[in-house]
Amino acid sequence: MATIRAAVLGRPIGHSKSPLLHRAAFAALGLDDSEYTRFDVGAEELGSFLAAHADFTGFSLTMPLKERLVDLAATAGWVLDDTAHLTGVGNTLVRSRDSTLVANTDVQGIVGALSSPLRAARARRRGEAAGPVGERLAGEGTGRAVILGAGATARSAVVACARLGVTEIDLLVRNPSRASGVLDLCTRLGITAATAPLTVLPTAEILISTLPAEAVPDLEWPADVRGGVALDVAYATASAFLAGAARRGVTPVDGTAMLVEQAVEQFVMFLAAARGDEGRGKHPGTPAPGEARPEPEGTASPDAAAAERAAVASAMHAALDARTAVADGTPRTAGASAG
Repeated sequence: MATIRAAVLGRPIGHSKSPLLHRAAFAALGLDDSEYTRFDVGAEELGSFLAAHADFTGFSLTMPLKERLVDLAATAGWVLDDTAHLTGVGNTLVRSRDSTLVANTDVQGIVGALSSPLRAARARRRGEAAGPVGERLAGEGTGRAVILGAGATARSAVVACARLGVTEIDLLVRNPSRASGVLDLCTRLGITAATAPLTVLPTAEILISTLPAEAVPDLEWPADVRGGVALDVAYATASAFLAGAARRGVTPVDGTAMLVEQAVEQFVMFLAAARGDEGRGKHPGTPAPGEARPEPEGTASPDAAAAERAAVASAMHAALDARTAVADGTPRTAGASAG
């Protein structure tokens, strides 16, 4: 039986629901000897902390450690998965027998959180289409997105939007000079991008806030925003951003949706490493472009792996549902990012 020893790192870290999720997954799969905890770790301490905890299977990392982890990987010669390499952001460290892998599961977390709501929103637009405005809405795909913020999570949001077919992005920021890294990433991905003040939301099908709840000001919403989807990557306290979206006919997507999606990816990697079947230093779902996903010796069959993943996701969602009571029905969010 595999035994996982893992933890979530960050500062602050007391709000993190990652221990709740991973422990629920342990229970679902009968991994009774596994453990998952949390440590308060700052960016300047990360290297020494990781060296002192070399017996851990892996770590989940939240702010302010995601960029620092990639810097450490370059110095230490660790493997970067494709997404961490592209974004310069890593939220997962996994130790296997032969190597240490730094991965980014935030991108898949955002894609997974938005995919189903996007399909539903488009179906509603097709059903409600009437007249010129309705016809336009029914025909819109995911060509345009708005992202609030320009930090590490914003870079993951850009890559997620690219995977969802976005070709234009408006970055709403207070200081445009800090957005250069995100703009450069957009250029590399073939996305047309521009910055705008953090005051007025442009019309778009996808709206993503990567900011802490307290950093989102009162925004002026466009009149024709109805029919899109809005994601706040933070979670746990009331989100004025999502509440505003819901009032205007935009589908709100709680940050816990992203949290669970990315946590499932992390858990699968931790479990594979603990079983010794990680394979080629790539996490499941991130083969190199044009390359088939490797099937390492000892890896569970595709059907068994899919069933295991589904059980993990179900257990994580159930744990959140049991812990989080939303008495007033207001969309919830907290913390600065998923973790």
